[in-house]
Amino acid sequence: MAPVDLEAAIPTGASLLIDTSAVLAYLTGTEPTSPLATQVLDGFVATGRNPAALSMVTVEEILVRPFRRGSAAVATAEGFLRHFAEIRLVDVSYDIAREAARIRAATSLRTPGALIIATASVTQTDILVTSDLSWRSTTDTLPPGLHIHILSP
Repeated sequence: MAPVDLEAAIPTGASLLIDTSAVLAYLTGTEPTSPLATQVLDGFVATGRNPAALSMVTVEEILVRPFRRGSAAVATAEGFLRHFAEIRLVDVSYDIAREAARIRAATSLRTPGALIIATASVTQTDILVTSDLSWRSTTDTLPPGLHIHILSP
């Protein structure tokens, strides 16, 4: 997707929940969707164009590989979290867990994905940004007003 298309797909001021796949694409910089993830995080979130949040599920998931690699890798991942101080971190509440159960019952999503989508739903996020193509099948289960934008080169 061209930068202009991404700007049209994610309007100024729309609230975002960034999925693990998009954060990992940003952090690695080597995935096909890395340039798009960089545009969202550096161009939209860091500049204040769009408010953003991460589920604590994403925080956990982006720390797994670094903990396997060592303290320097953990410091890099935690540096991302500190660098983007404007990103709100959302705990998993009962309401989020309940909505995740509803989503899992209606789809084939695993718990982490269902929790992330539920976080976007419960926090009334406008757009959930992901690189996960399997989430296309979830559009029928989304509440009104929540859209999933799949980063695709």
